[in-house]
Amino acid sequence: MPLIGVRELRERATEVLRQVREEKAEYIITYQGHPIALLLPVNAEAIEAAMVEAGKESVSGGWENYLHLAAKVRRVWPTEKKTQDVLDEIRR
Repeated sequence: MPLIGVRELRERATEVLRQVREEKAEYIITYQGHPIALLLPVNAEAIEAAMVEAGKESVSGGWENYLHLAAKVRRVWPTEKKTQDVLDEIRR
């Protein structure tokens, strides 16, 4: 796997990324002679599927958090007052 410095990568970014995309080239990126990152081609379909799955998990977890918070609010919400009155008090 060839080494490429940050400066060279900056200067040749279009060419290097084309090689990664079309030729499945892989690079070790260096900074001041020390390896700092890998530049590897990815399987776009696998990445998109993983992103969709991560989004589903995030949304699912978000709704669970929302329902949990709503239940907590219901337990302490003053029943003798109108919602607008409570909100007005909070704003003051």
